[in-house]
Amino acid sequence: MSTTGNIDLWAAQFPTEDISSVLILVLSSWQTFKFTCKRLEVPITQRFCAHLLNNKQRSIHLFRVAWESYELADDGRVMGRIDLKFSQGLDETVYFSIECKLLRVRRKNRTQSLAGKYVTEGMSRYFNGQYARDLDKGGMLGYVMDGNYNEAIKDVQKAVEKRRFDLYMQENETLNTSSLILSQQVRESLHRYGPNQPFTIYHIFLPLNAISNNN
Repeated sequence: MSTTGNIDLWAAQFPTEDISSVLILVLSSWQTFKFTCKRLEVPITQRFCAHLLNNKQRSIHLFRVAWESYELADDGRVMGRIDLKFSQGLDETVYFSIECKLLRVRRKNRTQSLAGKYVTEGMSRYFNGQYARDLDKGGMLGYVMDGNYNEAIKDVQKAVEKRRFDLYMQENETLNTSSLILSQQVRESLHRYGPNQPFTIYHIFLPLNAISNNN
């Protein structure tokens, strides 16, 4: 079977043109994803990674997908754990990572947005050396537990705007609509960080409204 593109085996960055393939694979796979276990980020991501692998098309998706990969320092120390890692070529240090977080969780008769943790324990990991060192892009995935991804986007946008300085964003910068695909569930943010600035984070918001709160 022929493929639709070519791979630069020693590319210094994960190709931007392949990010759209990653985003579309994630969004399309979510539409057929069935999950009825506990509403926790790790088991959801583990099962979803398996679903992504099953949905990959060899002729289109010219990348590998891995769950819970570790980023190591030069001395072997673990710097961070990557929830979903997309890679191609022969250089193990070049990849596109996606950090997964829960959003809008229902607890004790109220909804917690968890947008602050999305920023401080998610996005910030791209700027503290935990992963994506010397790279120019990364991803965030929000599992929207109450299904209202429009409100989740608003929650995250407010949290991002409150922490622009910590996120290396310029004044008035915020979440933007996707420049790669047409989807209301995808956003982008630009960050003046690293040797390859600007650093781009692609945000994907996935609703889990089909899952019972009792699971």
